[in-house]
Order: sequence, then structure tokens, then C-alpha cells
Amino acid sequence: MLYQPIFGDRALTESLYRTLIHRFHDSLNLSLQTLLNECTLGFAPSPDGVKTFFIVAPSLEIAEQLIEDIDSLVNQVATLMVGVRILAICLNPSKNYQQPNATNNARKFTPEYIACKFFSIPLEYEMADD
Repeated sequence: MLYQPIFGDRALTESLYRTLIHRFHDSLNLSLQTLLNECTLGFAPSPDGVKTFFIVAPSLEIAEQLIEDIDSLVNQVATLMVGVRILAICLNPSKNYQQPNATNNARKFTPEYIACKFFSIPLEYEMADD
């Protein structure tokens, strides 16, 4: 008999992902935790089916600060989220989010639509566990 998912599978999956996101958040230093509190986090497959962890920042400033600590973020994703091959830091320029010093940053790139930068999770993280 073929496996057929039931309603409880979705709830279980959502609970697992929520727990992973909380563990990820709690494993980082306080400054990164503060930045992540402003962000939306989640999982989605790439067009090729590669599991991707998304961090969606509400401003360019927060996205840039996250990218400054990309090594720490990649390390924690690799450690806690086995099977996740890509970390995406995205910017969703929300209309209701006020960017600090907006007049000073007028020359900075601020997209009208969501923009992402993708970081591969190196395979050596998984191989180190073998």
C-alpha cells in the first residue's frame, strides 16, 4: 500500500520546522538574535528541489548586517538543519518599515520587489559528522 499523507503530517512538519527555527535563533549570539527578531524565517525548496532556508529582512540595513555574519549563520544552518543546502538572505522592502537615516542612504540600492542573495552550505559540514 502506498503511503498517503494525512492532516497530522502537516502539523508535525510545521512543528518540526518551528522548533528548528527556534533552536537556530537561540544558538546565535545576541546581536544576531536581535536582527532575526525583525525578520521572517522559513523553508522552501528551490526550483531544483534543493531545501533552502530563507531569512527575509525588512530593510537593506538588516540584510547587510546579516550578510556580515554569514559564516556564523551558515555554520549554524549546517549544524542544526541537516539536508538544507542553501541559505538565502532576502530583502522584502515593506512599505510600512521605516529605514533609519533614509535621507542619508538615498543613494543605496532599495529594490521594489523581494531580492535574495544565496549562500551554499558546504558539503564538508555533513562529511565532518561521518
